[in-house]
Amino acid sequence: MNEIQQEAFETVEKFNDKLSEKYKDDIDHLPILSVTFGSYYTFISLSTTSELDIPEINLYNSVDDDRIYYQETDEYETLYKLIKRKFKLIKEELNKIKL
Repeated sequence: MNEIQQEAFETVEKFNDKLSEKYKDDIDHLPILSVTFGSYYTFISLSTTSELDIPEINLYNSVDDDRIYYQETDEYETLYKLIKRKFKLIKEELNKIKL
């Protein structure tokens, strides 16, 4: 397992632990993050249980790595920060919907 795959695995595990705790009283609606490894590629997705049959939401893939690059430290944003940022974006987009 390479470094990014290890980080992805640990990130997904952390988020799933937090989600399990948050949804402990509503397990039927528990969202789940999954990580998929294919050779050198890494993918992180979010699955939800809803009556709308929403497909998986792709949060990260190593092919189109959209993490923020910090020039001053010559490092990329951690996957944990990326996933947290993506969660916020998803919530903001859903809140923009007006009925």
